[in-house]
Amino acid sequence: MPIVDIIDIKKQNIRAIVDAVRFENGLTKKEIAERTKLSFATVSNLCNELIERNVLYMTKKDILSPGRTPNCISLQYEMFNTICLNLQMKDVMGLAVLNIKNEVIFMKKYDISELKTPYDVIKFAKKMFETEFLPKADPMVTYIGIGVAVSGIHDIECHRLVNCSIEMYAGVPLKDIVEEIFQLPAYIDNESNLCVLAVKSGKTKSDNIVYLHISEGVGVGIIAQGNLVRGFRGYGGEVAHIPVGDHKKKCRVCHNFGCIENELCVPAIVENYFGYGQQNVLEKWNQYLNDIEKEIPEAIQLAKRNAVYLGNLASILIDIFDPEILYVGGDISAIYHVMERDFMETIKKRCLLLSGEKLRIVCDLQSETTINIGISEFIYKKWDI
Repeated sequence: MPIVDIIDIKKQNIRAIVDAVRFENGLTKKEIAERTKLSFATVSNLCNELIERNVLYMTKKDILSPGRTPNCISLQYEMFNTICLNLQMKDVMGLAVLNIKNEVIFMKKYDISELKTPYDVIKFAKKMFETEFLPKADPMVTYIGIGVAVSGIHDIECHRLVNCSIEMYAGVPLKDIVEEIFQLPAYIDNESNLCVLAVKSGKTKSDNIVYLHISEGVGVGIIAQGNLVRGFRGYGGEVAHIPVGDHKKKCRVCHNFGCIENELCVPAIVENYFGYGQQNVLEKWNQYLNDIEKEIPEAIQLAKRNAVYLGNLASILIDIFDPEILYVGGDISAIYHVMERDFMETIKKRCLLLSGEKLRIVCDLQSETTINIGISEFIYKKWDI
């Protein structure tokens, strides 16, 4: 057997062991062997190695039980952190730090409207990390990587951002910039992929999930038969320009008519409500939310119209991927309670095969945290333990 194969097998076995104990309060070597289907000898040897490397540690399972007390293996999860940058909204940067159990240690938003280039944004992120988080952090912690959520697609072939909702990041080799400034392995993905990875890593046992994330752009993350749908270059699941919107409206990006992003993303909703040429989109969005809460008829009417558009888009995804769970997240979740009835009625009309069947639909009101968990999960999966 080639040496490289032996090394790869060892890495796979180490990964299996760490995966087994990651969310547990402790397992015996016997329990790890049963879960991983590895031999007890392999588990014992690799656990001992990982303990020496301070990845795992050993405790007693139950000090109150009579007789011989078995040793228990746990993950040193508090000693390994991930750094998460959320750049999917224009003029806003989210910075978070999570441990490898996906527990949030630090999370804060910053106004970056004065920053003009992606390089400036990443330098600012590094500065905030070093000044606002590191002084209070354990100096012994290892940072295993940094991930960035974007409202666009990280092209697998050219390693640049394409079809980006924020013009400043379009065509930019963001991964290279992040790695240069932070000196850590960097990973870039769109917010909807990260969200669906997060919910998949949580309590749900489903292998078929669709996550619609609508904020600066309209994106969808898809888990089909347990696997994230990416496609050949990473464009799998791109829905922004599916023509199920207003067919009289011309898209300023692709110059075609009827693109769904012209209706559902936050800038489009603001424009459709307040008129073309709005400068402070976030301020206007918050004003629109206030009008929704005040039950201003025009605000409610727009939300209900968009509920039908959202239902049409969701119906296509449901018919193609047959998910067990459909999530709706992003900023649009703030008005979902107004949209829900028309949204559900549209799905029932469009998805005839759902008759008598159950489809779980979840509104994710904490999608910012969901994105960070997705980033952390992405980094963990790439971690060379």
